[in-house]
Amino acid sequence: MSKRNAHQYLERMLSHQGDRRRIAALLERRWSLPAREDHPLGRLQNRALGPVRLLVLLGPKNAFGASYFQVFLRLADGRLSGEPLLLGLHNSGRYPAYNWIDVIRYEDSAVFENGERLDLAADGLDRRLFRLLGQFIPPGGHLMVEYESEGQRPTERMLTLGVPPAATPLGYLFFLSGCGASFRDWYISEGGREGPRKLQGFRPLDTEDARRKAQSMAEELRQFLARAPEKEHRWWEKLARRLAQRVLKRLETSEVAAEQG
Repeated sequence: MSKRNAHQYLERMLSHQGDRRRIAALLERRWSLPAREDHPLGRLQNRALGPVRLLVLLGPKNAFGASYFQVFLRLADGRLSGEPLLLGLHNSGRYPAYNWIDVIRYEDSAVFENGERLDLAADGLDRRLFRLLGQFIPPGGHLMVEYESEGQRPTERMLTLGVPPAATPLGYLFFLSGCGASFRDWYISEGGREGPRKLQGFRPLDTEDARRKAQSMAEELRQFLARAPEKEHRWWEKLARRLAQRVLKRLETSEVAAEQG
């Protein structure tokens, strides 16, 4: 939307002058408020996420043509989260692998004025968020999210212990978003240019690709559940096994439905 329309939008949506000034300052530094017709991510603008709504800013392009974006949360009374919920890059292109979202920083909670906090994971709102992000990933595309921030420590620890990615909190969100048919764990930084460690999840290219990858993931989860629990990591094991059972149940249900269909 134009700068004039953007400022009018902020006047309607944000009740606190300080919040309006924060976003207005970003608008002066090559950021914009995308509408649906401006950019695919414009479809996220003002989308509901439980008791809050999303405020999306689209930024400049990087050296490879991907667009920066960030997402804030807005309460019903117009107050804005003090920091963006996530900062990422969005890319689209002709070939499947050219379509992706790379979340550079993700916070699973938001703090508003007077210290009010919204915990997305505790309220299940992170599942809704990842389903929204997954809608922008076509077949063959992928989603990447860092797992070095404080909120992603459980995933970081579980991956280090050899837990299958789909049985970690972050991997489970990928799976629910449709971008968890298979995974790649970027746990080694090669020279520091890649940024923080990330988990990469793929949307299957077609039905056959989905079937093959589902079978592979189901076998990996069965092997994990069959191994003896590590008592010294009891808390992580308990969470991982619960998530593994959930994913496996969904995979087995889908397999039965496919066979019957």
